[in-house]
Amino acid sequence: MQVLITALSRAAFATQVATRLGLSLSACFVLVAKPAAGSHVPPPLPTPCTVEQALRFHADLRAPPSKSALLFMSEACSDSAEAARLCHLASPAGKQAYHDWVHRDGRGLAELLREFQSCAPSWASLLELAPKLTPRYYTISSSPVSDPNRVHLTVKVLREPMRGAEGRTKEGVCSTQLAVLAPGASACVFVRPSGFELPASPDAPIIMVGPGTGIAPFRAFLRQLGASGAPVRTGPVRLYFGCRRPDEDYLYEEELQGHLSKGTLTSLRVAFSRAQEKKVYVQHRVKEDGAELWGLLERHAHFYICGGTSMGRDVVGALTEAIATHGRMSAAAAADYVKRMQEQGRLMQELWS
Repeated sequence: MQVLITALSRAAFATQVATRLGLSLSACFVLVAKPAAGSHVPPPLPTPCTVEQALRFHADLRAPPSKSALLFMSEACSDSAEAARLCHLASPAGKQAYHDWVHRDGRGLAELLREFQSCAPSWASLLELAPKLTPRYYTISSSPVSDPNRVHLTVKVLREPMRGAEGRTKEGVCSTQLAVLAPGASACVFVRPSGFELPASPDAPIIMVGPGTGIAPFRAFLRQLGASGAPVRTGPVRLYFGCRRPDEDYLYEEELQGHLSKGTLTSLRVAFSRAQEKKVYVQHRVKEDGAELWGLLERHAHFYICGGTSMGRDVVGALTEAIATHGRMSAAAAADYVKRMQEQGRLMQELWS
């Protein structure tokens, strides 16, 4: 299962922008779209609503503004030097400057308005130009069988120094929002099914690959399998987990060891990328275990991958190589084998960029 969380812009940014434009956060407004050539163009957000609701729930005030937005903002500047600078950032000649100022330094519309003091766009124009906040999806890392009244999430809080931008920090919109929520606070969430399901047959081997927060769905699997009264599985359950160092980011180590002791998990293969001179990733462990994995695949194992896109690609590559080597088939035949696994629902991936 997955949970969809409505992301919010920070209250401080909303206050800053409203103050800058001379607006009250509590002011209520209605947007009416002007018809163009007889066509109906919907407004950028549903109204009536307050200025605060528009800035916090709909406008992504930290997202990189487009070049067309910068060009429009230049026309809203009363200072010619500021207007010229924004025009340069939006021009082909200002490509590198745009990259440095917007992407490297992480500036959004809130910072643009703070830095370009003469820029005074209309309220309607700002709402039209602002990138829209999009909901974030997180895979639930608990099971309704073991945790019927709770939802667990495994989230990396993005808060890191920006490369080449001294003193500036890149922060995730939704992960930071979740990290600062106080107990008892509320959030707008929706739940939807994901493509990951345990095999119907209790004999089918389960192979899971999830480095970092990619372990989330597999923690849910293990909690479901280990719950009191859960159906007994006779097939092996193997997990590949990866992180930087065992003393830094080994998520759920004690819990995983507990599953091993109980027999819920029959094999745990861990890859540490920074604990030794040579970096080791989960795809390396998959390659090392090629013969064993081929044996499990012949028993109709289900193979799950969760994590980054490049990791998923490398793991599928290592799996395909293992199938070719130990299944004694050509690379093309091994690729066809993997394709059939996907079509049969025996190879499932949940990846993000």
